[in-house]
Amino acid sequence: MFKKIRLVARYEFLSTLKRRSALFVIFGLPILSMLVLAGINALSDSQGGDEGGGNAIASFVLGEEEDRPIGLVDNTGQITQFTPPTDTLFVPFTTLSEAEAAFADERIRGYYHIPADYLANGEIYFYALDFGIEAPDDFFLFQVLAGNFIEDEAQAARVVLPLQQYQEINLAAGAEADVTNVGGGLAMGMGIAILFYLTVMGASGYLLQSLGQEKQNRVMEILLSSVRPFELLSGKMIGLGGIGLLQIVVWSIIALTIFRGENSPFSNISLPALEPGVWAIVALHFIAGYLVYSALFAGLGAITPGTKESSQYTFFIMLPTFLPMWFNGILLAAPNGTMAMTLSFIPLTAPITMPIRLAMTAVPVWQWMVSLSLSLATAVLLIWLATKLFRSRTLLSGQTFGLKTVWQILREA
Repeated sequence: MFKKIRLVARYEFLSTLKRRSALFVIFGLPILSMLVLAGINALSDSQGGDEGGGNAIASFVLGEEEDRPIGLVDNTGQITQFTPPTDTLFVPFTTLSEAEAAFADERIRGYYHIPADYLANGEIYFYALDFGIEAPDDFFLFQVLAGNFIEDEAQAARVVLPLQQYQEINLAAGAEADVTNVGGGLAMGMGIAILFYLTVMGASGYLLQSLGQEKQNRVMEILLSSVRPFELLSGKMIGLGGIGLLQIVVWSIIALTIFRGENSPFSNISLPALEPGVWAIVALHFIAGYLVYSALFAGLGAITPGTKESSQYTFFIMLPTFLPMWFNGILLAAPNGTMAMTLSFIPLTAPITMPIRLAMTAVPVWQWMVSLSLSLATAVLLIWLATKLFRSRTLLSGQTFGLKTVWQILREA
């Protein structure tokens, strides 16, 4: 049995990888996005000149039509470095007269003055014609000050982005010690939701297309004469899951290359600080969730006559994955509350809910074990049900699909 599953998985992986559309999605699309981003920044540099050019992302954040920087006169003598994107937002000047001349020549939109006694009284002056429009967001000036007045880079990063390790401790009477990392939970939820959606939708798309073509071409009948439905479905799910994993790896490498670049405004973003064992639990829930949803899509491909009909129902199958993000306010406020526990035990929402909780607080061992067990058991049950559907519907690929037909199939299975 395992030999046939391995052969089917290998065939699906290699045959899908040879498709031009798959190669474009896995490799071409992220590379094209990176080239477009680089082109936008290069165009911004060429139009802005030596003094006014810079980071296009920073210009978008500022929302300015004119890509002119802000002057900065530092009399403390301690501001010597500007990290992206502040290196393109600010132009340093030695004296106020130099900044005034640059402003008169319209080379800058305004300028800050940091007096020599700034550390004593904390006063900073900003000069411009239209306040509230010409001034950049306070965050960028805050980033410059923290990066230059705090010697330790790690400490400066924590000051600029405090929510990465922000924690809340519940002191309510009778409540257990509950330490929550809100920033880590939010980052984990967003990241896992995006990766999970991309993986499942990408693999399920190939799965539905493969099943639909084989049913319409009557190839499915030939395949089922040499392999059992369970072996066929399991092999397809594993092989196409490998395609989804490859896509995640390639996209992640390119994303990290972009975000960690020296000109990237996202260079301070980091993953939640979790133990290796916790990351392993997150990965297991991700895999179990993929098996659950791929089994659902396999069942959908079994009862629908073709790819066109099955693609109309993909959104409804993926709808439960949005629930944890819709209720993220409740999850962030009470990661060990009733709502969080309930969503953790539902196999359709557990792949996203449990990683959020694991990133925020200490989840009891029995809870993540029960959650993982329920997801794996549900995946096995759904795969078994999908094989039943294959047996009863393989020869009826041309029949009109509808809710009445679905009910009839389930009764027959």
